[in-house]
Amino acid sequence: MLRRESFRYESTTSWFSTYLQLHEIPFKWHYHQEYELTLTLNSEGKRYIGNHAASYCSPDLVFIGPNQPHSWKSDYMNKASDIFVILIPQTWFNRQLLSGMEEYRAISQLFSRASPAIQFSTECARKSEPLFRKITAASSPLTRLSYLILLFELLIEDTGIEYISDKKKPLSYQNQRVEKILEYIDNNFTLPLALHQVAEHVHCSISTVKRDLMVFAGLSFSEYLLKLRLHKACYLLRTTSRSLPVIASQCGFQDVSYFHRQFSKIIQETPSRYRKNNMV
Repeated sequence: MLRRESFRYESTTSWFSTYLQLHEIPFKWHYHQEYELTLTLNSEGKRYIGNHAASYCSPDLVFIGPNQPHSWKSDYMNKASDIFVILIPQTWFNRQLLSGMEEYRAISQLFSRASPAIQFSTECARKSEPLFRKITAASSPLTRLSYLILLFELLIEDTGIEYISDKKKPLSYQNQRVEKILEYIDNNFTLPLALHQVAEHVHCSISTVKRDLMVFAGLSFSEYLLKLRLHKACYLLRTTSRSLPVIASQCGFQDVSYFHRQFSKIIQETPSRYRKNNMV
């Protein structure tokens, strides 16, 4: 379901930044009042912003306007992805960038064009990584702010900007239906799951479920289901000592031989080799 997120800011700063390392980016349809600048590395998959769905790959740098529903959904990742997120409240924009200082004019224009979102060029995304890392590592609020201003300067100079949509659109009924489809599959993929069950749950036809999955995830139902099960298997192989038959069963595979074949085909390693190379 679409969720509203809220954040608490430290008393010494007026904006928020975080760094994440994830082996999987799950579909998490959400929105918040802040502007969001996100750099995603070592990952590829689908990015959803409002009514717009597109493939992304590393490095991916986007600037999303306030109250805009969005999510990423990664494909299989052989190693952890690096995700840098900066959240800037609307009040920061109103007080700082609209203060009348000429130095802020270009940054103000960037914020004004961020609804619903901006995608920056691959070159700009690569150049931004050191600044994101410096922001993450800096302990002084003033030092972090100075790196943020340098980051904005880099974004302003990017000549390869793409506007993800011409205007902000309300969340359509199709988006809401896809959200329910993905949520139902994500919550039940470890069980025996048939396409007609998904269609019945969201009160639509089987052909509609097939079409929505292909449009928003770029995969058929069986491909999407297999991807989720293999994601889960990879996690259990990395973090537990459970046997392969147990892991196969807990991930929705009824036959351990089929699990072994599909894992080796998609992941390009046997389950045992993957565990040996990636055990936490």
